[in-house]
Amino acid sequence: MARKKKSTIPKHVISEDSHSFLKQYHVIKRILKTAGLGFSVLAFLLYFSTCFSHVRIQETGVILRFGKVVRDRVPPGICLKWPWPVDRLMRVKTQAIQTLETGFGADQDKIAEFEKIHGPIDMMEYGTLRIEYALTGDKNIIHVKVLVTYKIGDPETYLFHVKDAENIAASLTRFVIIQNIVEQNVDEILTTGRLALRQSIQNELENLLKQIPIGLDINTVEIRNVRPPSKTTFAFKDVINAQEESRELIHQAESYRNSIIPEAQAEAQKVYEEALAYKNQKIAYAEGESQRFSLLVTEYRNNPGITMERLRLEALETILPNLKKSLLDEHDNRIKLRLFTGMEN
Repeated sequence: MARKKKSTIPKHVISEDSHSFLKQYHVIKRILKTAGLGFSVLAFLLYFSTCFSHVRIQETGVILRFGKVVRDRVPPGICLKWPWPVDRLMRVKTQAIQTLETGFGADQDKIAEFEKIHGPIDMMEYGTLRIEYALTGDKNIIHVKVLVTYKIGDPETYLFHVKDAENIAASLTRFVIIQNIVEQNVDEILTTGRLALRQSIQNELENLLKQIPIGLDINTVEIRNVRPPSKTTFAFKDVINAQEESRELIHQAESYRNSIIPEAQAEAQKVYEEALAYKNQKIAYAEGESQRFSLLVTEYRNNPGITMERLRLEALETILPNLKKSLLDEHDNRIKLRLFTGMEN
């Protein structure tokens, strides 16, 4: 093995500049080593910090490990997980109330804005503005817009099992609206049936989302706008006014009935009580006469002659004062009629 030859340059030949260069070189080398160590420590700390994540209020976290869900409901706060790229945290606003507006027809302000730029919709020369409508049970067309408020109830289903859950919810809402409107007539929808329609849409939409889970929970359903097409607005207003007048007349008739029936019932009760009193009076009189006759029979059996004479006199006292007599004068050619009242000797 060849030996390494030692430098034959004398030490005194090395200049002062070379000593200065070597000194600076070692200083820079130490600085780079220190900086590299610090950078390595900082990089390690930064990488280790990915083990900690924060889930904000009104949010729920979902942890994925190599793309597979390992925790689907991480509550708000500090979350500990494996560092990237092993684990990944996705956040979903599950407590925030979100809104979805859908239905059939355009809002009046949007139509007014369109007509302000392009002119009346019904008088457009080229093309038309497409405004959707729904068909009612009595073959009338109507515009219906609803506002749905919802929350994300199942973060895993919302993120990974469906695509565009809001669009699916809007389509399901429109389906439920049509399903309910075809069972009612237009008058009920515009007047008395509006509240029942809202409740029916909400109940059926909730049941439908249980059968087709998309990760959303329905809070409320509000009907924002129910109106007929613009061309038929005046006719519908006339119908509604006629219905209001009809209900007013019915109300007046019911008020009159409610005032007359108690009076008739009171009069009937009065007649009934008078008849009952008359009946009791007659019964009491008949009972009294019966008792008097029984006493008379008993007295007649004891003294027949005296009783008969007394009865005859009582009868004459009753009859003779009111008896009218007519006397004819036989000696006069004319017939003279004399009337006498009272008893005569």
